[in-house]
Amino acid sequence: MFRPTRGPHSRAALAAVAMFTILTVLAGSACGSGGARWDSRSVQETVANAPFQPILVNSNLGVGKNRLALALFDQNQEFVNVAEVTATFFHLDKEPKGEPTNPKQVSQATMVAHTLKAVGVSRLDGVASRVPGRTSPSDVDAHIGHDSTVFVTNVDFDRAGFWGVSLDIKVGDSTFKGMRLVFAVQDRTLEPAVGEPAPASKQLILADVKSVEEVDTSPTPNPDLHRMTIAQAVASGKPSVIAFVTPAFCQTRFCGPTLDQVVTPAWNEFKDRVNVLHVEPYDIPKAKGGTLETVPAVQEWKLLAEPAIFVVGRDGKVTAKFEGIMDYPELQAAIQDALKAPAAAK
Repeated sequence: MFRPTRGPHSRAALAAVAMFTILTVLAGSACGSGGARWDSRSVQETVANAPFQPILVNSNLGVGKNRLALALFDQNQEFVNVAEVTATFFHLDKEPKGEPTNPKQVSQATMVAHTLKAVGVSRLDGVASRVPGRTSPSDVDAHIGHDSTVFVTNVDFDRAGFWGVSLDIKVGDSTFKGMRLVFAVQDRTLEPAVGEPAPASKQLILADVKSVEEVDTSPTPNPDLHRMTIAQAVASGKPSVIAFVTPAFCQTRFCGPTLDQVVTPAWNEFKDRVNVLHVEPYDIPKAKGGTLETVPAVQEWKLLAEPAIFVVGRDGKVTAKFEGIMDYPELQAAIQDALKAPAAAK
């Protein structure tokens, strides 16, 4: 998914690069979940007639709590925005000699839709003017006018290795049962996991530059999102929202809407009780020159994707994290949970 260390991805590859290289994307059989075969050939035979492709869009997954996100892409490589999705999770072989087998059901969940609304041309005019060589909003984002939806559930993976998910998906009047994905869970994610300390990074802030435009590529930057470093925020004793987002140099259509529809509402509602920080993932002067180079904070947090938002508790530990497509109610609920948590004992 949307890796900040690379240049622009084609829209056709948007979701295909989502999981790390050992991921095998499969979609599956209408047979019973436990008895169906989980090898790629068996399951791929049944997906050919489906009008959409289900794809997990996490950059990586690890043992512990994960926000697992599923996208449904139609035959035009656009998002399916309305669907009912039930997911059943299975242990598969930890290290299969061939392809994964031996499914053992672990849990079941209803996945919840979260949508970023479409961005209009007027919203992108200012962004286009900041990107060298791009003269029109269509050059920045060919998907203007299309909402983007993922279906999300929180999963607590209890072991590393191969996992399977069987999906029952209702779109319109049609129901597709037993569609499958096989994916790998690592011992830990590269970026900080829920419950781990947030890295005390020191990104550039207003005190370090002459103008807010040097640390914010938004058409209308908000200086209040750049007044403290991550290190200061996580040591403040207040919950914090750390948002790695770049409207001008985003590799997907999601960064501008994420800042407008997710980060800014969080600042508006919680600014008196929560630190809300916006961190540009790329070195802005180099990005303006055509080279996308991540800033030290991205490297310290070991991010594979942008946009990415972390909620950090009063104790400086990560309480929630979001990657790619998200909406404000998700972040709002995570902030409210962080505010309810008692202050850490000194």
